[in-house]
Amino acid sequence: MLKKLRFIIAFWIVSLIILIIGLSDMNGTLDINIHDTYFVIPHFFGAIILSIVYFIYGFGYWLVQEIFKKRLVKILTLLHSVFLIGSFLAYWTVIYYSRLFTVNDFPAFDNYQTINITLVICTILCMIALPIYIINLSIGVFRKSV
Repeated sequence: MLKKLRFIIAFWIVSLIILIIGLSDMNGTLDINIHDTYFVIPHFFGAIILSIVYFIYGFGYWLVQEIFKKRLVKILTLLHSVFLIGSFLAYWTVIYYSRLFTVNDFPAFDNYQTINITLVICTILCMIALPIYIINLSIGVFRKSV
């Protein structure tokens, strides 16, 4: 039973960590520039949305395994979890590394290129993980009961 719930608990723990990070950085913003338009999103709102997304992923796995009593494809569950939780860990590792260990004597030069590249890679991994999640839940729902 605990083996089945491991990925579910991991998604819910990441969801709580995202909320804690969002609450600790209330004044920060995420600035997105698309052509001539800037979208400024407070970190707190981004954290709430991302936390809800991770919670829904865990809830979907819990629903199929515990309520419907169906089995999921192990490799798809593993791929989805590694992509999402791994991209979360990689992104925050780069963020904290750039905040702690980079010394910048010239204010016009910053470390945002590394952070942006990491964010793009994590976004691509999340976009790959979404169809894996949908396929895994679809297969799980139509499988025979455990």
